[in-house]
Amino acid sequence: MRNQRQAFSNKKRMNNAIEILDWDSNFFGIKVCRVNGIISDRNELSDVLKELDKLDIDLGYYSSPLPLKGLQNISLLYNCNLVDKKITYLKRIIRDVTFNDSVTEFRGEYPDDKLFELAVESGIYSRFNVDRKIGRNKYEELYKQWIINSVSKKLAMKVFVYVENKTIIGLVTLGEKNARADIGIIAVDSHHRGRGIGKALMLSAENWFANQDYNYIQVVTQGENLPACRLYEICGYRIDKIEYFYHFWKEGSIKSAL
Repeated sequence: MRNQRQAFSNKKRMNNAIEILDWDSNFFGIKVCRVNGIISDRNELSDVLKELDKLDIDLGYYSSPLPLKGLQNISLLYNCNLVDKKITYLKRIIRDVTFNDSVTEFRGEYPDDKLFELAVESGIYSRFNVDRKIGRNKYEELYKQWIINSVSKKLAMKVFVYVENKTIIGLVTLGEKNARADIGIIAVDSHHRGRGIGKALMLSAENWFANQDYNYIQVVTQGENLPACRLYEICGYRIDKIEYFYHFWKEGSIKSAL
C-alpha cells in the first residue's frame, strides 16, 4: 500500500510538471510543452522523457539554475540539448536619467520593414535561432510576431525607436514582468553600432519607467551575447539570475513546418 501511494504521488508530481503550451504548439505545428520543477539526476530526467513520450510530446522546454550533467546516451527517445544560458540583469532605477532627443515613441499601428529587420536581428543569439531544428524561417516569423504584438501593446507598453535623418536605426520595447519594468527587445542597426545608440535607448527606457514610478528594471539576454552583456553592465545592471535552457526533441518529430 505504501508503494502504491508513493507511485501515485510521483505520477501526480509528473503531471503537474508537464505543461502543454498551446501557443507554441500552434505556432510550430508540433506538440510543445514546458517541463517545470527541478530535474536532479539522470534517473529523473529519464522518467521525464518517458512521460513526454507517453504524451506524444515533440518538443519540451526545460530550464534549470544548474546545468544538466550526463546527457549523453540518456534516451533513445529524445535528444537533449543545451540551447541557451539565459541571464537576467537587474538594476535599481535611477530617477535623474535623461531621455535622449533622438529617441521617440513609435506611433505606427503596425511595424514597418525596419522594425521587422531590427526585431529579427535582436534574436540571433536566442535559443530559437541557436536550435537549428527549428529553422531560420520559423525563428524569423517568431520575432516578427513579437514586434507585431509589441507595437499593438499586447506584449509591450511602449516601443521606442532611435531616429537619425528620418531613419530608424534602433529600437527598444518596454513592458512589465513580475511587477518590474522589463526590456523586451533591443536592437541597433549593424551599420551604426559602437556609437552609444544602445545605451541611449536603455537610458531613455529607464527614464520613462522612472516616471511611471517603477523601482527596478530588468532585461534578459543570452550568455553568448557578449555585446549585450557589456551594454547592460555599462548601464549599471548586475546579474540577478542565470538559467540553463534545454530543448528535448523527440526523435523523428521534426516536421516540414519547421
